[in-house]
Amino acid sequence: MPDRSVTTSTRTVVVTGAASGIGRRAAVQLASAGCHTVVVGRSRERLRDVVSEATAAARYTGVVTAVAADLADLGQVRRAAAQIADLGPITALVNNAAVFDLSRKQPRLTVDGIEETFAVNHVAPFVLTAELRRVLRENAMVVTAASKRLLMLPRLCLDPGDVDSRRRYSPIRAYFRSKIAQLAFTAELGRRGVGAVALRIPSVRVDDDKLVGYPAYLRAPYRIKALYAADPAAIAAQYVGLAAGPPTDAARYVDERGRDVRWTNGTDVPTFGAWVWDHTAALAAQPW
Repeated sequence: MPDRSVTTSTRTVVVTGAASGIGRRAAVQLASAGCHTVVVGRSRERLRDVVSEATAAARYTGVVTAVAADLADLGQVRRAAAQIADLGPITALVNNAAVFDLSRKQPRLTVDGIEETFAVNHVAPFVLTAELRRVLRENAMVVTAASKRLLMLPRLCLDPGDVDSRRRYSPIRAYFRSKIAQLAFTAELGRRGVGAVALRIPSVRVDDDKLVGYPAYLRAPYRIKALYAADPAAIAAQYVGLAAGPPTDAARYVDERGRDVRWTNGTDVPTFGAWVWDHTAALAAQPW
């Protein structure tokens, strides 16, 4: 049921991957700005912690609602979308959730038969956005998390015969191909009349709880990275600003300072964007 404490003037912003890292900090900042913040995550326990922290920071009309969903399961994504839609019109959707597991040696397929990294990072945002389309305000913004490290892989592209990288799997290839698909999706959203922006995120400090279960040889590089990586709160602040819009005639691709940057890997090419869109819709059996 809709939260009756949310007024028609409240800006409702949905943040996925809100249990930790950038997403958690964005949820707290949005609540502090007076938004109705809908936090989406897999763990109910961790979501309760986020709700508690964000509610304590809430000001004005700020309200926090938790929706539990495993984005690797498209059935759960659709059920989450139905719950969110019941809350009323949405001002912004921040597709922040991502999987990047360097310890994984073999592809892991989801219940829908899709390689998990591609499913969570790209297919789930596509489905969630499509399912919420009817409640997106006319001037709504869809914000997507991109990666600055794609600049180091200018020749990487999607393989039509192995789009989700399950056949020639490596965690790095799977992750960055999913990011290419996300960028193409963002550009195509703009062409289809939806306010859209992709935030190019640099190396960011990782919360310790994200490294639980990693072997020591993989945790060590993250410890070193923490010495120079960006503050996740600063990246979260960019989410907050971008979610406020206003939408532009075409999708934007911006860096961590909000400056427009050049699209990479051919992701702004209309024919490629349409191909990614159609392939994803078929993969997820998701009409638009």
